[in-house]
Amino acid sequence: MKKFGVLKTVVLLQAVCMIVLSVAVVVKLSPFGSDPSELEPGTGNEAHTGNDGGDGQSGRDEAATVGGESITAGELEAQLLKQYGDTVLRTMMVRKALNLEANARQLKVTVEEQDRELAAMMEGYENEDEYYRVMKEQLGMEKDDVREDVKYKLLLEQIAMLSVELSDRDVNRYIDEHAELFGDRLQLHLQWIVTETERAAGDVLDMLSDGEDFARIAKTYSMDDFTAESGGDLGLIDADDPFYDAELLDTASRLQTGEMAGPLKTESGYAVIRLVERQKTEGLTGKRLMDAARKQLALSKAKPLHDIEDELLLKYDAVKRK
Repeated sequence: MKKFGVLKTVVLLQAVCMIVLSVAVVVKLSPFGSDPSELEPGTGNEAHTGNDGGDGQSGRDEAATVGGESITAGELEAQLLKQYGDTVLRTMMVRKALNLEANARQLKVTVEEQDRELAAMMEGYENEDEYYRVMKEQLGMEKDDVREDVKYKLLLEQIAMLSVELSDRDVNRYIDEHAELFGDRLQLHLQWIVTETERAAGDVLDMLSDGEDFARIAKTYSMDDFTAESGGDLGLIDADDPFYDAELLDTASRLQTGEMAGPLKTESGYAVIRLVERQKTEGLTGKRLMDAARKQLALSKAKPLHDIEDELLLKYDAVKRK
């Protein structure tokens, strides 16, 4: 697992991913009826949903056993609703309100906009398949779940930006003041092996210099649990990524493809690194530059997105009924 790539994505999607995960837990893992709204925890009829022939049998089905004692499907569903029900319900209500507001204002998110947002989220991963694999493994999200989240995220941002007026002069000033956000970008695909001592790192470098396979040595000797099993693979990272030691990145940026360096002192210990490849992305220009800068600046001036959600729920008379 590429922990920093995962971290960036989690930060970006944290508000929606946990919600989708909650839905996945309730809907996909539940071995019983599909209408949890009729649950009455503690009554013995927790899973009577009306689609089991009326006898509540699905609620009494075993979901698991421990020491010979059963956990019923009804008990599982009741606990899931208790822990996640409010969160899932709010998301469903917000999405209803977003759809109503989008229809009223004739707003929509295009497939192209979704694709661009997803492409930005996938940066740091080797390819699209790897990104969706990580989303599945770490957050329980299928490809369609991710795209749906992106659609509603972009729709909410569109609504938030409606209240912000910006001139081209404002946008150009923002670009000048934040040139590093829009310029050329260098990414490095690295492997590393982290050891506790400098001497151990030196021994590792000697073995590699003698022709040992980097991935095999990483699995055997690296103390970084996040990357050891994947052969020390860090994936693609920005050459100025703040999550990594500056000295390590500076050294890596001067390597040729396939070259190694070390030992390098890091917060995790002493590292030996190998450059797998480098990728340079051209910066934005023209209309794409103006659009990206305008969006970033507008969102920085707009109300917090959670506040926008609350306003929409109020506007459309959202009521949570128990």
